[in-house]
Amino acid sequence: MRLSFIAIAALALSACNSNSPKDTQAVAANDTTQPPQLETQLKPTPKQLAVAEQSVRVENPNITATKESIAQGYRQIHELTADKSCDTSQQCQVVAVGSRACGGANEYLVFSTKTADAEQVKALAEAITVQERQFNLKTGAVSICEHLMRPSTQCQQSQCVKIQGSSSSVY
Repeated sequence: MRLSFIAIAALALSACNSNSPKDTQAVAANDTTQPPQLETQLKPTPKQLAVAEQSVRVENPNITATKESIAQGYRQIHELTADKSCDTSQQCQVVAVGSRACGGANEYLVFSTKTADAEQVKALAEAITVQERQFNLKTGAVSICEHLMRPSTQCQQSQCVKIQGSSSSVY
């Protein structure tokens, strides 16, 4: 397809020069050189493909993620953040937890800094995310590709709650 387009473009451009149509046809008929094979130059070699695949699937050998360890991490973070008691909306925070195979967080977890240590919650969420990402790469997992929006939070009736659909949840 590209070569046909190049040949047509060359003929169209040659029509713009000052030669008569007979001269142009004679030059085109006498030109027996082949255009360079652009398509073969653009195709990666098998070695290049192997190197690219390895660079995408870099795994940390120190992480031994299993389905059970990931599930245990989720149970632990949900227990840690179960009490959502609050006095002010500033105590209500959100953390992204987990990793879907096609990208993004598995969930956004609302918690209260009044009842849970924010640094501990964020560290555990990051550990779960790294483990799940490694597990997904190792197993070739497939998931839904729905992108979750980060919700806003608010302290309502002394409980941290998600506020869906607010303008800040879009960003």
